[in-house]
Amino acid sequence: MKRAKMIVMILLVTMVLPLAVFAGGGVEVDEDATVEIEFWHAMSGARIELIQGIVDKFMMENPNIKVDVQYTGSYNDTLNKVKSASKAGNAPDVFHSYEIGTLGLINSGIISPVDVIAEKFDREIPWDDFFTPVQSYYKYQGDHYSMPFNSSTPLIYYNKTFFEKAGLDPDKPPKTYEEIRAAAVKLQAAGYATPVTWNLHSWYFEEMICLQDKPFVNNDNGRGEALPTAVVFNGDAGQKVLEWWVGMEQDGLFLDVGPGWSNHRAAFGSGEAAIIMSSSSDVNLLTASLAEKGWEMGTGYIPRPDGATGGVAIGGGSLWMSNNHTNEEELAALKLITYISEDESQIAWHKGTGYFPVRKTAMDQLTKEGWFDENPNYLTAFNQLLDSPESLNTAGGLIGIFPEVRALVESAIQEMYAGKPIKEALDEVAEKANESMMEWNEIIQ
Repeated sequence: MKRAKMIVMILLVTMVLPLAVFAGGGVEVDEDATVEIEFWHAMSGARIELIQGIVDKFMMENPNIKVDVQYTGSYNDTLNKVKSASKAGNAPDVFHSYEIGTLGLINSGIISPVDVIAEKFDREIPWDDFFTPVQSYYKYQGDHYSMPFNSSTPLIYYNKTFFEKAGLDPDKPPKTYEEIRAAAVKLQAAGYATPVTWNLHSWYFEEMICLQDKPFVNNDNGRGEALPTAVVFNGDAGQKVLEWWVGMEQDGLFLDVGPGWSNHRAAFGSGEAAIIMSSSSDVNLLTASLAEKGWEMGTGYIPRPDGATGGVAIGGGSLWMSNNHTNEEELAALKLITYISEDESQIAWHKGTGYFPVRKTAMDQLTKEGWFDENPNYLTAFNQLLDSPESLNTAGGLIGIFPEVRALVESAIQEMYAGKPIKEALDEVAEKANESMMEWNEIIQ
């Protein structure tokens, strides 16, 4: 009789107590508990609805998790808001940041590395499924710190209709500095006044150094055991890029449209420019822009000097987890960022934007369904990435003050347009960047 009563009591206690699940390392977490998390991102326009749609599907599959999705402005705006919220003790569980914020965030004290959280809850992330250049960028000294999300590379976009009218082969995009210049001269002779443009952005400068298989910064391109202490982009590789770029502008072949992401797109869409460089995430937008005028668009790899053997590094952004949250919130956040990286989500994101999926398995699905046969311009970014050799240079440089360095480079390019010698301008940028880098290193150490 006593044994029967004891069994009944155990059953009653089991029914009353919440279900506790022990994850890896003995972490106790209730996987079925109702939990609310915040996700801040930096994707504007139509991409707001795309992200919301992906998260809505996640919540349908995980009804106990409510995600408050917020567009919080540009990458810089979002990062600054996250830092302020962290100081106030109410940081979002998941936030979106650009690739150049990586080293700063790793050393910020406000994040939890993805690999650490995955291990904590005994969750395996199949990193081998990710494209190597994608997962390599966010891997630092053996650990993945954030989840790849929106990955891109720069591409050349060109108006095939204009190429044909100028006597150029519309199926052969220019691949080198010399070929871009030669095409520009022919287009100008055919009546296209200033045929080449792209926005003033250091990203292109960084990528064209990478194409020469040269680092942007010392100490293994910022990925060594010691923090980087000096930029090296003011050497021969950087000079070669800008001698061509600025030379095109000074010879009247390149239209200076300033910073931002709207003016060069508008010049391309209106027919003012026949060749532009822009993010691979612009495939959707630019295809539609030219189609409205009855023009056909082509895409190509970004140009390189003859003989260059390097490749591209990824751009875009990734998803980070902030620290100081409950176990239930951490697990929910991990589930969310993993879901966003999976094939279904990445394929929807790719088709809606032009950012390429971060996983090989998603690429395989798109290939099997014939997506690239019908939309060949979406394939260019993949091929450019896959043709890039794996090295510390194509993994992408890491600097704690990268946003500041970009601003310095862009200001220097404007000075070069005005006639300042390229070597002099680059050396001045390097000196300022190195001073700021050393100050940042001292604070971190």
